[in-house]
Amino acid sequence: MKLAITRPAGKGTLLAQQLEAQGVQCDCTPVLELVKLPVSEAELAPIVDAEQLIFISQDAVHYLAQHQPDFSPDCQFFAVGEQTAAAIEACFGRRARVPKQHDSEGLLALPELQQVEDKRVVVVKGRGGRTLISQMLKQRGALLSHCVVYERIPAATGSDIWLDHWQRQGIDGIVITSNAAIDAVFNTQQSELLNWLSSRRFYLVSQRSAEYLREQYAIEDKQIAISAGADNDALLACIMDNQPRQGGTMTEQQQSHSGPQSSGKATKPAAVSDNKVSKTAVLALLVALASGAGAASVYYLGQQQLTQYQQAVAQLNRDNQQLRQALSASEQSLAALNAQVSEREKQVAKQLSAQTQELEQRLQSTLQAAKKQLGGAQKAEINALIRSAEFQANIQRHYLAAAATLTRLHDLVRSQSNTAAVQTAIAADLALLNAQPKPQQEALYLDLHGYISQADKLPLQVMTKPAQQHSEQRELTEQVSDWKANAWRSWLKIQDQFIKVRSHDKPVIDPLLDGEEQQLIRAQLSSYLRQAQTALMQHQQSVYFTALEGASATLARYYRTQDSAVAAMQTGLKVLQQQEFATQRVLELQTPQAVKEWLQ
Repeated sequence: MKLAITRPAGKGTLLAQQLEAQGVQCDCTPVLELVKLPVSEAELAPIVDAEQLIFISQDAVHYLAQHQPDFSPDCQFFAVGEQTAAAIEACFGRRARVPKQHDSEGLLALPELQQVEDKRVVVVKGRGGRTLISQMLKQRGALLSHCVVYERIPAATGSDIWLDHWQRQGIDGIVITSNAAIDAVFNTQQSELLNWLSSRRFYLVSQRSAEYLREQYAIEDKQIAISAGADNDALLACIMDNQPRQGGTMTEQQQSHSGPQSSGKATKPAAVSDNKVSKTAVLALLVALASGAGAASVYYLGQQQLTQYQQAVAQLNRDNQQLRQALSASEQSLAALNAQVSEREKQVAKQLSAQTQELEQRLQSTLQAAKKQLGGAQKAEINALIRSAEFQANIQRHYLAAAATLTRLHDLVRSQSNTAAVQTAIAADLALLNAQPKPQQEALYLDLHGYISQADKLPLQVMTKPAQQHSEQRELTEQVSDWKANAWRSWLKIQDQFIKVRSHDKPVIDPLLDGEEQQLIRAQLSSYLRQAQTALMQHQQSVYFTALEGASATLARYYRTQDSAVAAMQTGLKVLQQQEFATQRVLELQTPQAVKEWLQ
């Protein structure tokens, strides 16, 4: 029986050695490659406060250990299998809880994972793996986070090369440990190879993979064997318990072993005969000694035994010579076979190298073509984001909005290739925008709010009528010499009855204001202040300063400037007009030039 082991490089070697010790030939063909993924500080942060930490595989343990994370002393560790638990203890010095059934269902059946509502749980895994665990933990109310540290990708050689190699090697069964590996193996368009592959026997590590194989590729149940776990011991037991009977081979081996046994039985009577002759000789010697003829009998029997011994030694020498010749012939045949195998391996390696190089060249050319052909809609979106960021930074002076636009652009180009220079330029521009001085909008807004609340209380400058002057009333005298005084007094009485004159020493700048006009002036002052407040929040610089000037002019024209409250507001408005509303410096962004060079 010959098996193909599809585990990643280095992970199937020990299993192959165990199987070959049991007489099963193996071909280790990694169909997946493990690629380390970058992990940000934000993804590592939940691990520090995690109450329960679940590791999906050994690779998840090893890749996370490279980041040297910190754990809570009360954090519980969980592993899907024993090998993963051993890796946890080796890397972190912590013992992990392992289910009896080494799969997702077994892990979810653990008592510690039943009541996880509002618990901080982190699953450390590869991209796309073990979705059932995440789904069930979310349904149970856990505060779930993921830390994806690696990714499985198909190996560069391709399924057609593997299947052709396995077919020529006469592979009977295939060991597959994940759904991703199943897809990689069946990723061929050649019907001949698919028909051959569909007739093989498959050794899987979970019932979920068996269902996936049946549903996606129509493999029958009789061709599938499921191990008790993903470790080597479970796979070895599954393979040995489910391998086909080798009846003919066993019969030939038994026949080959029966030859030496039968020959050994054939030589046994001779040994018995020798014993009989020896006993007879002894008896004859005793008889001869007893009868006086012992010397001749002893000599005769000694010669007879010597002859038999020499014959046996000669036979052994002939047998040894034949064995040495057979051994030499076997060694020569083995050397010839080794040379053929070595030459064949060199040819296969050369072919694989040539095919791999050709595939890599095709892949590189395809990638380069894809880099050059950026979609029109995507290019338009990138250009629109660049223009929007420049407008927000230098026209609107809205640095937060410009930073958000550049962040959206970073998310868009991050998925593209050869964008390191663009990402560096975006990071530099974000730092520049965040460093720009920002107007004290809150303080200005509160000052304007205070002035608005005082606007209805300020005294207006209205004309005040002078108080009526009461002239001294004197009676006319009867003296003739006082006729002038009497005439003057008479004129004053006449004037007081028909003409009233009031005088004051204050300048009159406007007619007398009635109540409606006073209300309109107060409303105008409040309107100017509210307009300045709105322009401040909307970053409308010209409107802001125009509104402050209007409010200041209204105060100077219609309000009593000698009043302390009016003077304080006038001074405050002048201070607001002198404060910086927004920076006038034009920002030189690096992102537009970097994106232009990248698109070209």
